Amino acid sequence: MEYKENNDTGQVNEPSPAYTPMKGMKLRIFHSFEEANAYDACEAARQAPLDRIRKTVQLILRTYGVTEEDLRKRRKKLKLEIIKRG
Repeated sequence: MEYKENNDTGQVNEPSPAYTPMKGMKLRIFHSFEEANAYDACEAARQAPLDRIRKTVQLILRTYGVTEEDLRKRRKKLKLEIIKRG
């Protein structure tokens, strides 16, 4: 953020916000946690299963700092390893 001095009065102007609102996103205010959880459950039920899986995979990739291109370049294993415990 940059502060700019107003030459006429010698005052410093407040910075303008450096964010841009996301299109299509709305702020929702709930009166209870139960109401928020019910809304989240309804939204999840409305989404197609493949879309939910795709969003989950994208979140996991962002969490670990891996891109889809990195996954494509990765060498595939040709072995299947079975570990028997107990």
